[in-house]
Amino acid sequence: MSSPFVIGVSGHRDVHPAALEQLSRHVDEFLADLKRRLPDTELRIMTGMAQGADLLVARAAAQAGCKVDAVLPMPLEQYIEDFAGESAASLRALLADPAVTPIVLSPPPGSDRNAQHGAGRSVFYANLTQTLTAKCNLLLALWDGKTSRLEGGTADTVLRYLGARSSHASHDDSSVEFQAADAAAEAAWGPHFVYWVPAPRGDVPAVAPPEPGYLTGIGENLLAAHGTAMPHPLAQQLAELNTYNREFQRLHGKQAFARIDSLLPMLGSIDSQADRESLQRIDAEYGKADALAVYYQRHSNRLFRGFSLTASCMALLFLIYAKLWANGVLLSIYLTILLLSVAVFHRLRTHQWFSKHLVYRVLAETMRIKFFLRAAGADRLVSATELINLTGIDQFSGFSWIANLLKNVEPLDQGDTDGRAADRVRLESVHRHWIVGQQEYFRRHVRSLERDHRRLEVVKSGLLYAIAAFALILLVFAVPLHERLLGIITWKDGVLFLMGLLPVWLGIWELYQNKMAMRELLWQYRNQLGHFTIAELQLSRHTTADRSQQILAQVGKEALMESYLWTIHRYHREYEPPAAT
Repeated sequence: MSSPFVIGVSGHRDVHPAALEQLSRHVDEFLADLKRRLPDTELRIMTGMAQGADLLVARAAAQAGCKVDAVLPMPLEQYIEDFAGESAASLRALLADPAVTPIVLSPPPGSDRNAQHGAGRSVFYANLTQTLTAKCNLLLALWDGKTSRLEGGTADTVLRYLGARSSHASHDDSSVEFQAADAAAEAAWGPHFVYWVPAPRGDVPAVAPPEPGYLTGIGENLLAAHGTAMPHPLAQQLAELNTYNREFQRLHGKQAFARIDSLLPMLGSIDSQADRESLQRIDAEYGKADALAVYYQRHSNRLFRGFSLTASCMALLFLIYAKLWANGVLLSIYLTILLLSVAVFHRLRTHQWFSKHLVYRVLAETMRIKFFLRAAGADRLVSATELINLTGIDQFSGFSWIANLLKNVEPLDQGDTDGRAADRVRLESVHRHWIVGQQEYFRRHVRSLERDHRRLEVVKSGLLYAIAAFALILLVFAVPLHERLLGIITWKDGVLFLMGLLPVWLGIWELYQNKMAMRELLWQYRNQLGHFTIAELQLSRHTTADRSQQILAQVGKEALMESYLWTIHRYHREYEPPAAT
């Protein structure tokens, strides 16, 4: 299963007729570029199917072989009243296309489904705008570049998606300002991108519009223009998402996974079809990420063990050569192992097994927490995307695409899931399988890590005492030191000393890294155990469904933060932070 990349569409209904051919060409070029960058990833188009620009893009996407999610803000019978005769026929024809999946949004709270044109229907289009901005990974806007008071219109959709319009009260007629983006600081203008195709409106002849390009938000009605070339942060997101899909498909096809874990059996039967589909999407992403994390952790551990074994072999060969058998064969073997180790290290580090393990483990744990929060109806109280932005983990190489996966598992129609998962049986199931299960997991691993840490301290102390004892023996029984210094030490002794120092230094460094990693992991597990223990004690009391959801949301936030912070620490230990790259 490929995790899709979703393109939202917003555009004017009254696009200038003379510009249609040029706009179609720009849209075709845009879709072709994305398909080239995402050869192993499904590209989906999400559009409200309004007449004009929406229908133009939907038609181009279907012809390009893309799947189209036709998100209608109201039932077709009412929606089609806003279409002229020819556009209405085009809408019906497109909805009948096998590549197009019609989806009708639930009416927003307080709306009148029978409302006529005007303010009564604007809430439906505002609801569509909210859906598009919440679900799409990139917005395609056929827009004239001017602001508007119209809620749910193209300008409103673009500005809200980019965070350049923050509240309903801020609607005014002030013009949108465009600032040329500095390539050195383009990462600061994110995290959302809009591909803007300038689209003249009306029937009055207009001057030639500027070339399409990418936009990001800076502030209220202030946008950064990045030019026609795709900004590097967005290109990196596409590459990393495609790598995720390609690696899973390749390894799954090779049967490299012993099993793919699933969380769904913990919940038992699920009556609501919408609820089941929503949880299945999260569970599928969790299973993929968990399988990849386990796979790359296994390879990473083998690599670390291999280098530890190599250092031990080099140390043993040195001791044999220096004290037992000064033979050229041993020296040749020593040199061969050293050169092979360097070559293998430079070859294997390009695979980035350890960093991939970190990325996929973060994604898997995020999806696990999101799954149980969704099951408990508390998902709306926690924004994993906001926590990712706050910690800055998305700025590290390999992590920037995770927010795209989070959008993919959001429910398309919030009305289908709100309130359905808050029943007492479901909350008790989440309590038992997530809170209690995680509490037992972290308690078991804390005990194991504490035991390993104590053993490591005993080994370290024993080695220190042994070194001190051997040094004392040498000092008492060996040849006097001044005789050594006066002529017995040769260049050969110096070279041998350096040869022995190398594996010793490698071993000390590896022990230090393992000790720090163990401490950091123990620190995280203790914190996680504390969070889940407090939540379990609170949930064990008789609480209302709303209070249970609040408790679950709180422990979800804390667990996500612990996971992100630990990952940042581990990444810093093995790689350079983003500011240094």
